[in-house]
Amino acid sequence: METSVKLKYLGAGLVLGLLSVVGMPAKASAATIAFTCVTNNSGTCSSYASMVTGDVTLSGNVLTALITNTSPGVITDLYVDAPGTGTGYTFTSFIENPDSTVNFGTSGAPNDLPGGNTASPAFVANFEFHATNPSTFNGAGTGEQIGLVFTLAPAQLALFNTALADGSLRFGLHLQSLPGGFSEGLVSTPPLTSVPEPASMLLLGTGLLAAARARRKKIS
Repeated sequence: METSVKLKYLGAGLVLGLLSVVGMPAKASAATIAFTCVTNNSGTCSSYASMVTGDVTLSGNVLTALITNTSPGVITDLYVDAPGTGTGYTFTSFIENPDSTVNFGTSGAPNDLPGGNTASPAFVANFEFHATNPSTFNGAGTGEQIGLVFTLAPAQLALFNTALADGSLRFGLHLQSLPGGFSEGLVSTPPLTSVPEPASMLLLGTGLLAAARARRKKIS
């Protein structure tokens, strides 16, 4: 009898925890984005790519890619190579930090990521974003951030983790005003592995803890 009571309340706790997680909006957080250099007008790619990092988050159906620049150059152009963009992705807004010196728009040049054709596979820019003129002033300089916010269709939500891991969802950028007047084209490198939202795991743990307490109370 005691065993059946334990199982009963443990099962109830598991259901409680799982229902709490399921009831939450879908959310995942991707690992930090790393970039690799695909072209440099000096003839060789440098270590500046390691000075640009990013993070991708998915909250509900809102995808946010936030890029941080710690290089001595300026991010003047952003590009997204994303699958299913015809029906799956809708650009919403920029995150410009600080807003007073980082200003991007949806028009400008170059239309394609510099050196994107040398990436493997070739980088196809489904979305392009450019700092407003003068681009080296309004771009994301040292210590500044630029972010992109999208809403995703249900079909793309289901493919989100796979797209990050296999590199079919990639981010590219044009880094200008580097020492010596050089510039680079950078592309994010897979795999980017999404991890469970901590709050979801916490709720599941809370359900298990509630089950244990209920079990002890019933037995005593």
